[in-house]
Amino acid sequence: MIQILDGPVIESGESLSDGLDCSAGEIVKLTMPSGWTHADVTFMTSSDGNGYNDILHTNGLEVSSAVFPGTAVIGLGLVKGWLKIRSGSRDRPVVQTERRQFAVAIDTGTATAPAGNELRVRLLGGFAP
Repeated sequence: MIQILDGPVIESGESLSDGLDCSAGEIVKLTMPSGWTHADVTFMTSSDGNGYNDILHTNGLEVSSAVFPGTAVIGLGLVKGWLKIRSGSRDRPVVQTERRQFAVAIDTGTATAPAGNELRVRLLGGFAP
């Protein structure tokens, strides 16, 4: 089941968001704010929402994505846990001129029951009522 989380938020005049608890599932999509001041995004993670670390590839480079206002990004391969989003990189942060709120979709891995507890069984290319 996909769950949409409101946030995190980068406040006006800042380059790093507040933390967002994404530990209930795998991060599958990041939706960008529509008024984004041009910059790539990089990420920080925490196991408990207190101490944060930059997310790096095994080659030592930051996990980053080129982004555009009002678009969605998939396939980031981010870890479960708490997430902060940075405008720019840790060495070259880019200040956002206004408050920017993201939306993060996570896959909780739980399926919902069919409406009315209906169960359908696939039989030779058809469905039985």
